[in-house]
Amino acid sequence: MIRQPTDEQNRIISHTGNIVVTAKPGSGKTYTIVEKIADILPGLPAHKGVIAISFTNKASDELKKRCKYRCSDTKQSFFGTIDKFYISQVIIPFASHVTGKTTDFEIIDTVSEESRFAALSKCEGELSSTKTALLVEGLCEGKIFLKYTGETAMYLLENVPGALYYIKARYSHIIIDEYQDCGDIQDKIFLKLVENGLIGIAVGDINQAIYGFTNRFPKYLIALIGRTDFTHFELTRNHRCHPGISEYSLCLFNASKTIPEDKRVFLVRVAGDERNIAAAIDARIDAIKEKYDVSNNNQIAVLCRSNSTVSITSNALRTPHKIFEETVLDRDNSESGRFFRELLSSCFDKNTFAVDYAEQLFSEEFEPTKYRSALLLCQRVFTYPLDTFYEAESDIKELAKLVCAQKITAASVNNLQSVIRDTQQLKNYIPALDDEINLMTLHKSKGLEFNIVFHMDLYKWIMPNEYGDETSILQDLNLHYVGITRAKDVCYIMNGSRRYRKRQNDFISAEPSPFLNRPGLVERRYDVCW
Repeated sequence: MIRQPTDEQNRIISHTGNIVVTAKPGSGKTYTIVEKIADILPGLPAHKGVIAISFTNKASDELKKRCKYRCSDTKQSFFGTIDKFYISQVIIPFASHVTGKTTDFEIIDTVSEESRFAALSKCEGELSSTKTALLVEGLCEGKIFLKYTGETAMYLLENVPGALYYIKARYSHIIIDEYQDCGDIQDKIFLKLVENGLIGIAVGDINQAIYGFTNRFPKYLIALIGRTDFTHFELTRNHRCHPGISEYSLCLFNASKTIPEDKRVFLVRVAGDERNIAAAIDARIDAIKEKYDVSNNNQIAVLCRSNSTVSITSNALRTPHKIFEETVLDRDNSESGRFFRELLSSCFDKNTFAVDYAEQLFSEEFEPTKYRSALLLCQRVFTYPLDTFYEAESDIKELAKLVCAQKITAASVNNLQSVIRDTQQLKNYIPALDDEINLMTLHKSKGLEFNIVFHMDLYKWIMPNEYGDETSILQDLNLHYVGITRAKDVCYIMNGSRRYRKRQNDFISAEPSPFLNRPGLVERRYDVCW
């Protein structure tokens, strides 16, 4: 059966001007973006396309794949991350206009304190003359600083007239997904392109901006909603979560309109600490699986605020489970770092084959040479077992050269080597077995989904950290929202009478989080004792 857009989605697809879309988890956001692009492309000449930006390689690959499947011809459209757009469409093509020479570029992801470019870190904020001089000096030496690709691109857009003309001649629309994670420079460049004739489409979820520590806040998404040259649309219907979960999550932000008859969020009170909670999960897990028709444990997750809760829960939980720890690659936000991370996850996913992954990288129809090369490399890489996977290093780097071109950083290669030469680190990229529960932090769960979720750490002083400022408290509320909406069928908020303190290495009396007392929540959940 061919899926038809909802009325909400149709209004977005048919609108012809600048739009900002706020979308709830599971509301069909990616489907709507694909349909919007499919509506735009037939009206464009062959030499034009759209700019479609996602914040991760995985999301970008998925969007590109779905658009190629949906549209017979994506024309000259760009699909990629925001750094990839800045580097490939602005910096590399137009750097010679300010350097006076053609250069082979190297992507620099870290700058040593001894380097004269270390001063860049002291020039945060506005694009000052000092920062500009250092960035241009770097370009003259063939250096593109990954952390400052936005500032570099903005300088070129403002000082090379041909840059804006080129973008406008080649593209009709700029679409940015996950706009709530945009920082100041990303917002400024988006608006600059809109003001110079591109139609802007920003899509995001105000309540999922959990990356405050990267200086990215939803204020830019909120500001777009208030602009008179943008029309605001909402996607409110959750097609993934059960309505009982969706309404509870909306109520966190005073946006729920109904009280569901079939409530699927439970506040579970347990006498004792994290160890007793683990025992309670063990005792009830089979009955819960049967009630919600869940066959495998890997469709279940225990999500924690901190690694210390992950550790103590793991030690007490008797049900088979797998801990997903953060590796050095998880902290690597470079283009090549993200590529290595996604490749490792795909290699150890029994449901992903070499041909599937190669098709995510390149289109056999539109890029046959690159596709065949990638397929050959993928077929070799995917055959290495865990204990000798380090032998795949050269093939992985060759594949990265095809995909990331000049954006492979030395640090990301070092991080890759660190992971593939350490079996324990590498195991974090192996999915949980059918009989294993997923055990991880809330941050690590973003973008994932499970049938059953046990949400830990909803305690006063933990979520939120009430010593933090207003922004910090909002980030914690957003993180709680993420935890709730990872569940498709049911979410259990686990509250003990005591909790662990890592710094003191002891257990103290626990108080429930004030988040649990927000207006309307009690009516949208069941409070039970185990």
